[in-house]
Amino acid sequence: MARHEVPEGYTIALIATMPRSGTWMSFYFLEFLDLYLSKRDRLNTRLDLEVYHALRLGKVHIHTICPGFLEHCRGGARAGWDALRFYNPGYDYGYGRFIAGNEAVFSPLENPLIRIVYIYRNPLDQCVSFFRHTRKHRQDSTRTYIDKDGIDGDGAEIEIADERAYLRRVGMEAYIKQYFTFHVMKQRCADNLMMLPYERLVRDRDGSFRAMLAYLGVALDSDEKEACFKKALNSSSASSLRNLEKSLGTTLGRDQADAGESHIRGGEIGKWSQYYDAADVAFAEAALAEFDLSLDAFEIE
Repeated sequence: MARHEVPEGYTIALIATMPRSGTWMSFYFLEFLDLYLSKRDRLNTRLDLEVYHALRLGKVHIHTICPGFLEHCRGGARAGWDALRFYNPGYDYGYGRFIAGNEAVFSPLENPLIRIVYIYRNPLDQCVSFFRHTRKHRQDSTRTYIDKDGIDGDGAEIEIADERAYLRRVGMEAYIKQYFTFHVMKQRCADNLMMLPYERLVRDRDGSFRAMLAYLGVALDSDEKEACFKKALNSSSASSLRNLEKSLGTTLGRDQADAGESHIRGGEIGKWSQYYDAADVAFAEAALAEFDLSLDAFEIE
């Protein structure tokens, strides 16, 4: 790992997330858990390479495609995937920053000990949430896309008008381009990849984080660890993270232009039904079907 040397015997992990799918909740859960156990006095507030000595864990927490996919996936599915695009580089910014050039560390094809946790949200709610996130984003380009089909003029920069336009023009495409890589690699390297739905995380944070820790080889085998686990759960709750934003004087992602904004919003499951109709759902289903995926595999309500 480029920034730190991970001591021998530590688990090396990648915590990968779909944007707007519990990225900061999961980041701060691990951050606070190690902080309470180690009694260190500095809180890390940026996604980066971290070594947690109390957890015996070296990990990266990022948005990225799944390591190993580019080497493993071939044929028609790969050609279809190559034709997709991330309208916004945020969906995959972590691959070039951390994974590329470090495949021997992060790819399950090369490192049988790597542990990858992928946290993802159902595509309908994710599209609604990400569109909302773009409205007050510091980067104007996040609110636009470059038309590639000539619908509005080939090569034209188009502002995304609403949730439905986001879903149809860029949202489902970007979602599938990230999600599909983990779906494929789960089939290829099941032991190296834990798929954790955001909906499960929201409904049962205690059970979800316990399962994640067990997968990462972190045992809660003492009264002290159990107490620190409960404190970390509380410190990474939605209300606690909003209070953290106030103390930092910025949103967790440092990417919102309005001072009153928060990175932590409602997070409701099934909120998509307020914005999408049956035709929108059919569009999403058809887009997924091109990659042998279906909404049936997601918790949409």
